[in-house]
Order: sequence, then C-alpha cells, then structure tokens
Amino acid sequence: MKHLVLFAFILFLNPVDKSKSSGQTLFKIGRSKDANEIFYKANTDKSGNLNKENPIEIYWIKYTDNNKIEPLTWIQRNYSYGLTFIEKGKEKAVFQFVSYDKRSLTLKKDKKGNFKIYILSGKKEVELNRVFIPITGGTFWFPEIKQVEIYYTNPDTGKAEFEIMKP
Repeated sequence: MKHLVLFAFILFLNPVDKSKSSGQTLFKIGRSKDANEIFYKANTDKSGNLNKENPIEIYWIKYTDNNKIEPLTWIQRNYSYGLTFIEKGKEKAVFQFVSYDKRSLTLKKDKKGNFKIYILSGKKEVELNRVFIPITGGTFWFPEIKQVEIYYTNPDTGKAEFEIMKP
C-alpha cells in the first residue's frame, strides 16, 4: 500500500503534459508495460464545438521513441483503448471503452467552458485526469489486469483523489 500511495503522489506531481500536443488534452492512460502513454484530446471545430463524427482524438506519445506521436493501431482502437460512443453532440458526448462497457464517461464543458471528462465515483461526478493500468502478466490478446487505477479531481474540494477499480 505504501508503494501505491507514493506512486499516486508522483502522478499528482506530474499532471497531463499539454505541451506535447496542441488542443485540449482530456486525460491520459499509462501502463506498467513501458513509459508510453495514450492521450485523449477534445476534437473541436473553430467555434469550439465538438466534432460530431469524432469528438475525441486518441494518440500515443511514445516516450521510449523520442516522444514520437502515433495513432492507435487498428487492434488498439477496436479491442483495447478505442471508444464506443453512446451519444454525440456539439456540447456533449457519452462513451465507453471498447474493452470495458461497464462504465460510461461523459465529455462536456466545465464551469469555465473547457471540455473535461466526467465519471461517477460512487454516486459523485468527478473529473477524470488519468488512468493507470498495471499489467501483471498474460498474453498480447489477454493481458492479466487485476486492477485499474483511476485518478480524478473532486469538484467540491478541487483536490486530486483516486480509486482502484477491480475489472
């Protein structure tokens, strides 16, 4: 448990790095496999409305390859890190991960007019910042994942918090 608390503290000191990409980064996914991360960015038009066809852009930042930016592969889009949209509009989108349909996420504007991702933690709506997936074994098609760490901001306190989800 001490290691998890230390890891969470380090993550809070290292928020989403918006300098690596243009646009509004919503959240990112890190894995224990390597330092590379998957970024999710709001895809908006010049008026600031969501692109109704593709409200969220997804791409890798390959820190292990000179910070190279790459799109997800077909397999990654369709079996792991891609999204299935339930609702799409110019102000809001509701979606799930293709690999996990038990939890929905909502893309909408906050009080300042910036797009953010919201999830329910318990019965409270919170702002998602980061997901970390410790991969403990398995195979390419069937990785062993015993838990998923979800980092978010509590809107009532403005403080960073996290939960551990057992998939």
